[in-house]
Formats: sequence, C-alpha cells, structure tokens
Amino acid sequence: MVLTRKQIFIRPTRHGLLFLAILGAMMAGSINYNNNAGFILVFLLGGMALISLFYSLMNLTGMDITFVSARPVFAGQKTAFTIQIQAKDQERVAVNFALPGRAGPWTTIAENETKTLEIPAKTAKRGVFTPGNLLLSSVFPFGFFRLGARLSLHMTCIVYPVPVHGPAASERGGSGAGGRADTRHAGPDDFQGLSLYQPGHEVGRIAWKAVSRGQGIFIKDFTARADHFLMLDFDAFASRDTEYRLSRLCSMVIAADRQNRSFGLALPHTLIPPARGQAHKKKCLRALALYNRKKEGA
Repeated sequence: MVLTRKQIFIRPTRHGLLFLAILGAMMAGSINYNNNAGFILVFLLGGMALISLFYSLMNLTGMDITFVSARPVFAGQKTAFTIQIQAKDQERVAVNFALPGRAGPWTTIAENETKTLEIPAKTAKRGVFTPGNLLLSSVFPFGFFRLGARLSLHMTCIVYPVPVHGPAASERGGSGAGGRADTRHAGPDDFQGLSLYQPGHEVGRIAWKAVSRGQGIFIKDFTARADHFLMLDFDAFASRDTEYRLSRLCSMVIAADRQNRSFGLALPHTLIPPARGQAHKKKCLRALALYNRKKEGA
C-alpha cells in the first residue's frame, strides 16, 4: 500500500503545544513593547515550525508498506507480523509502526531503502487472528507535530489450539483415547533381491544395472511392507467439550510428529489421510485451528 496525503492526519504534540504557547507569549510581549527583534524571532521560529510540517508530510507521502507474513502460534502466545517498508523519494525519517492498543517499534528509513520489520501482537483464541489496522506515526524532525495514518493491510495469522496433554492414545482405540492404530500398506515396498526374468514380467522391474554389466536379465523382487499409523479421531473422546477435544488432538499431533510416526486426522466433514513430516503436521494443526472458526481479533 502506497501512503498518500489523504491518509495522513496531523496533530500537535505536547512539545508542539508548548512551543506554540511560548510563541504566543513572545508575540504578545513584542507587540506590548514594540520590539522588532522579538517580531523577527517569533516569525523565524514560527516559519521553521511551519516548514518542518510540510517537510514531514512530503517525507511520508509515497512510502510503500506491504504485509509479508505472520508466523502461526498457539493460542495465548505472541506472534509477529512481518511488514516490508520501501522509501522512494523520502529522505531519512524515523517512523513508528504499531497495532491498536499495543506499542510498536521505531525504525529509521533512508532514501531508496527497503526494510523488513516485525510488529509483535498477543493472541487469545484459536482461529484466524486479525489485529486490525496498522498505525503509522512520525514526529520527524522537531517533534512539534505528530503525523499519522491508519493502514488496512489485511494482516492475518493462524492461531492453533492450546495443546492439552492427557493419557497417551490407545493402540486399540477406546472411548477416551482419541486415537486408534491401524495397519495398512503405506510407503515404498521392501526390496528382497533379484530373480531371472520371465516373459510377462513388468519391464519397469528389470534390473538395468545388471543388464549393463552383462550379468543377464533379472527383475527386482519386492515385498509389501505393512506400516502402522495412528488415526486421531475427533469423535473418539469421552468429553463433549469441542475446545478440549481440539486441544487434545493438537497435543497428539505434536507428539506423533515428534516420534516421526505416520498419523491422520479425522474431524467432522474433514479427513486428512495418514502421512508424516512438517508439511503434514502444519496441515493438521491448521485444520484444528480453523475448525468451525471465523476470522476474529483477539
């Protein structure tokens, strides 16, 4: 989003109000005593303050601000919204970026410079966390006026349920286990060895390395491998509390991934097949976070 003049509002700071009050008193004294030096000083200082206002306004106009990403966290933890700031024709300027009700970091941007900045925010509930508009402010250069803007960057962050530990998932299922083990053929087959080629065998099973060495035509023999995986089931818990179920499933997803175990996730109207790895873990945690949840701010 490119910052325009229409988006920028101007307010005097406390120092600016004090400065204006002093100028007013100096002006009154100069009029009362007909002091030409006092008039010159008042007009000089007032002109400097006015010029600094227009200078600050031009320095902010045209700044390009883009939302990059936000790291997923568990409910109650702090996240950080990453934004990218690009200054085009601006000279060096100090700018503060914050979220509503939260203090944000200050950064200094020079002409034709691009910076990446992280803005912290605390989450409260699982789902899609939207912090609200980004607040930009600057008192550059003298601190007499505060220039600010509210930017709608459509920033969102996925918030996972709070992991709640409990009894380990039962291999046989069980009313309160939340998981059931299954044995199916999954993943690649186990290589057993070579055997002589017979007409009708699949060409794709031919051991071409043996053929290239002149050892004859052989085929590769495989044996199907059975792999145990865990199915995490939303309906397998004795408790009817939805948030408790999701928190328990969240804990079980983390535990299964830590053990490098294949697992799947069964939610009402959603079924994630068994797999393993970081991508699969994030997919399951995202499904738990978004279960019957709309966008909300914390």
